[in-house]
Amino acid sequence: MKDFFLALRSCFGFLSTIRVGNSINGIDALMRHIYLFTVGGAVIGVIAGGIGYATSLYFKPAVTAFITLAVLYYLTGINHLDGLADVGDGIIVQGDSRRKIKVMKDVATGAGGVFFVTLALIGTYAAIFAVSQTNHILPAIIVGEVCAKHGMLTTSFKAKKIHEGLGSMNIDSTTSIKYLISLAIALAICTTLYHIYGIVAIIISSIAAITVRSVANKHFGGVNGDVIGATNEVARIAALFTLGGVTSWTLL
Repeated sequence: MKDFFLALRSCFGFLSTIRVGNSINGIDALMRHIYLFTVGGAVIGVIAGGIGYATSLYFKPAVTAFITLAVLYYLTGINHLDGLADVGDGIIVQGDSRRKIKVMKDVATGAGGVFFVTLALIGTYAAIFAVSQTNHILPAIIVGEVCAKHGMLTTSFKAKKIHEGLGSMNIDSTTSIKYLISLAIALAICTTLYHIYGIVAIIISSIAAITVRSVANKHFGGVNGDVIGATNEVARIAALFTLGGVTSWTLL
C-alpha cells in the first residue's frame, strides 16, 4: 500500500507541475503502477476544467477557452509539447530513421517542430472552444485529460523501443494487465460523465494514439518518450473534438 501511495504522489509530479516531491524511488513506483497515469489525468482535468467552468460564468466561450488552455499548460508544463516539437522535426527532415532520430534528439527546434506545436495549440484551443459553447467544459476537460493519459499507454503498449530512457520505461511497464486497468479506469470515468459518448471519446483518442505510433514506426522505427509525449497532445485534441461534436449534435 505504501508503494501505491508513493506512485500516486509521483504521478502528479511526473505528469504536472504540482510540487509533490519526486525521487527515483517514486518514479520506479509509478512505473509499477503506470495505470495511475489515467487517475492523474482525471485530477488535472478536474482542476483545469473547474477553473474553466468558473471562467465560463463570467466570460464568453472564446475567452473561456483561452484561459482554460493557459491553465491546462500551466498545470502540465510543456514537456509533452516539447516532445511533439521533436517528433515534428524528425518527421519533416529527409533521410533514414537514424537521421530522423538524430534530428529528433537535437535540442534546437526546427520548422517542423514549430509547425506541429502551432497546429497543436490551435487545435487544442479550437477543441476547448467547441466544448465551452456547450456548457460542458468541466466534464469535457476531465474526459480529455483521461483520454490523453490513457492514449500515452496505448502508444506504449507493446511498442518497439528506439532507445533506453523514460520512454522505454513506459513501454516496459505497460503490460497487458496494467493497460487493461487503465482502460477500466478510463471507461468508468468517461461513461460516468458522458455515457456512451465517453466511450466514443476513448475509441477516437485511442485510434489517434495508434496512428501516432504507426507514424513513429514508419519514420523512426519505433517509439520513445517524445513520441509518447506527442500522443498526449494528439489524443487530447481528438477526445475534445469528439465531445464538442457529439454534444453539439445532441443539443440540436
